[in-house]
Amino acid sequence: MVAALREQEIALYLEPEDKWYRIGDVESGNRQFVVADPDGYLLRFFEELGERSCQG
Repeated sequence: MVAALREQEIALYLEPEDKWYRIGDVESGNRQFVVADPDGYLLRFFEELGERSCQG
């Protein structure tokens, strides 16, 4: 999806990044990016990275 946006020269509002969120004793991960639609609304797309043990 990111490659297709770049081919069309559509700028990303937030470059792809991995984010981990603590949920109890584990962290749940997402790879995400944000793009603005033609009306200026921000759209966040993500894919799940799974879970991992909390690190500290």
